[in-house]
Amino acid sequence: MADTIQQRLLAHDRFQVEIRHFYRLQPSGKSQYRITTYIFLPQSLGIHSGVYSQQEFYRRIQNYVRLRTPDFTLEALRTQPRSPLVQLQQILGEGGWERDIGKRKRVLTSLKFLRAILNSRLERRLRRMDPRTGHSVPDPAAHVSAEAGRFIADVSDFAAYFRGVVGQLAGANVGDALLRDYRLTDESISLVLRESYLAVYLLVEKYSEGSEKTRLQTALGALVEQESAYRLALGSPIQLVSDGDNEEYIFRSSALKKFTSSVLYLSASVEAEGRTLEHLLFSVVAGISMIFATVIAFYFQARFDTFTFPVFVALVVGYMFKDRIKETGRLLSTRILRNFLYDRRITLETYDHSHELGYLREKVSFVAMADLPEVVRELRRQGQATGLEGDGQAETVISYTKSVTLFSQRFESIYPGGPALTGINDILRLDVRPFLHKMADPVQRKPLLKDGHIQWVRGKKVYHVHLVSVIEGGKGTKPRYTSSLLTLNRKGIVRVKSLATGR
Repeated sequence: MADTIQQRLLAHDRFQVEIRHFYRLQPSGKSQYRITTYIFLPQSLGIHSGVYSQQEFYRRIQNYVRLRTPDFTLEALRTQPRSPLVQLQQILGEGGWERDIGKRKRVLTSLKFLRAILNSRLERRLRRMDPRTGHSVPDPAAHVSAEAGRFIADVSDFAAYFRGVVGQLAGANVGDALLRDYRLTDESISLVLRESYLAVYLLVEKYSEGSEKTRLQTALGALVEQESAYRLALGSPIQLVSDGDNEEYIFRSSALKKFTSSVLYLSASVEAEGRTLEHLLFSVVAGISMIFATVIAFYFQARFDTFTFPVFVALVVGYMFKDRIKETGRLLSTRILRNFLYDRRITLETYDHSHELGYLREKVSFVAMADLPEVVRELRRQGQATGLEGDGQAETVISYTKSVTLFSQRFESIYPGGPALTGINDILRLDVRPFLHKMADPVQRKPLLKDGHIQWVRGKKVYHVHLVSVIEGGKGTKPRYTSSLLTLNRKGIVRVKSLATGR
């Protein structure tokens, strides 16, 4: 299970919590997953179905679905047959590729893949280098210095090799459009290199010591300046400066990232699920209520004269019950449908809509504590910060379920012969601002008796929101559980913490 679906929860910014899922493709025809997340909210926040509807929940979430970035080491990028750099090198070595529309498109696709893979690989190297996120090491200074030295050698060698391969594009007769896209992608790769060198520089500054620290920072500083000079030579109109707002730099670097990452993006079209069946059931209910009213009218007209007071009363009562039967039937129909259908269906396609890859189904509802699975209630009790039931107050529970179906074999046809696609990343961002409206001040003052005197001390007022997820990987698999604690105050997210479940 751990290999087929992964979950990660973190704070995206002050007001958005981000839930990331990676769904691995299974070798069978379909890959199916189901994740139900229970959100435990203190009742003091005033969140309930009357003020926080399904529509409000969906309005407050944002979904990003993209292909999983293929995994290559820097060495594999230069040697593996399915590496975008190797494929790019092969195409550029062929005569007349400039006149082949398919190969021209493959050149740009390979460049974009290369930027995404390089960014992912460098992020992994940086996490491994950082003593806070990598494996625990007995000597952080020696570890960072050694890793930084290898990083400088490996990445600078790779950058030189890559530019040796793509350098011929600058003078090729490929037309203005492809030449522009190549330069934009090359600029984005240069920014990735620059940011990674600076990240290593900061780690060296924090952990390394003595002459080794000076040597590494000198080398990294030279590489940062080299990338800045390279982008100037490309004609990049922006540079990061110390005496400006750098608005254009931030905007352009973000736009470049989106442009080059488009090779991994999927189109997600959202539609309500079960509307036809819902209207059909509502029609049946309306027919039943009409039958009731008509039978009442016919019965009293047959027993009394047509225009008598009893017939008049019967028609009014019949209409009253007809209306109530209709509304009650609609409510029952909706409740029955919710047991089988979801609120929304999201169809996943490639950006050009040429390949339908699967679909997601979502539904959200408020759940009574007594209706929760016992395992979920137990995990909530384990996550109590105070040892009190519900941490001393009643809670409202929101249940959010997502069902995922992927057509595994269709992924191979997206980029035939290109980097292997192993799954998709599903990123959901939930805006927590509706939870903050009724919170108390984030800082409160309390009296403290010390040495015979009262001192007023500051205390932080926070609220705990627990999230428990039940992750199912398809038929025959054992559910897996995750538990997280989201700490909030009136100013937004304070921290996000994963809790041990033992399951």
